[in-house]
Amino acid sequence: MRRIHRILGATIALFVLLLASTGILLNHTTDLNLDQRYLTWNWLLNHYGVTKLEPDAVFLIDNKVISQFGQQLFVDATPVVQESRLLKGAISQEQTFVVATDQALLIFTEDGEFVEKMTSSSGVPAMIQNIGLFHGEPVVQTRDGLWRSDFMLERWEKLSLQGVGWSVPQPMPDSVAAQLQQYFHGQGISIERVVLDLHNGHIVGQYGPWLLDGIAALLIILSVTGIWMWVKRLG
Repeated sequence: MRRIHRILGATIALFVLLLASTGILLNHTTDLNLDQRYLTWNWLLNHYGVTKLEPDAVFLIDNKVISQFGQQLFVDATPVVQESRLLKGAISQEQTFVVATDQALLIFTEDGEFVEKMTSSSGVPAMIQNIGLFHGEPVVQTRDGLWRSDFMLERWEKLSLQGVGWSVPQPMPDSVAAQLQQYFHGQGISIERVVLDLHNGHIVGQYGPWLLDGIAALLIILSVTGIWMWVKRLG
């Protein structure tokens, strides 16, 4: 029994130290600013799946790069607005630029600040497939045909046009890709989350909590065998 007790003790000692140290850190998250510090280690970021940047859409307008990662829209390397629908295109228009999804038009200032979202309730045609310019006027291509508007985007008319300059997806410029890499690395995964994942076992995936349950069971057995040996010695 003593031999089993020693083996169990050596096995779980490391996990007890881990749980105790991470528990102390979690108790002082605010004091240590763990929720404001972020991962910079590539191997650990790779574990969380944020090292490879693969944008869902990229469009270039003048000197601005509009990109979408999941539901987050970026202008250059700055997050600007959440949008669940995939971007279809973007154009420059009267000191603003217009970004199209299949259901709405998103208006930004020339500096990249979000202004408003225009939908079918504002008269915007539905089922947008692309956006472009025809002699400086915005045109959208929909499943129902082509629609042209004025620069205010308030009145739309359906017509047939040739020679529209359509928005075309572009590769991400290297300079902006480097800035986005720094953004995701610097503000993607907080130290608090890593410590919490270590504490609850999620750091090793879905089976991590089960592993900690096994360690807890071994700790119970260790306690029971220790008490049993102590009682036996008293007897």
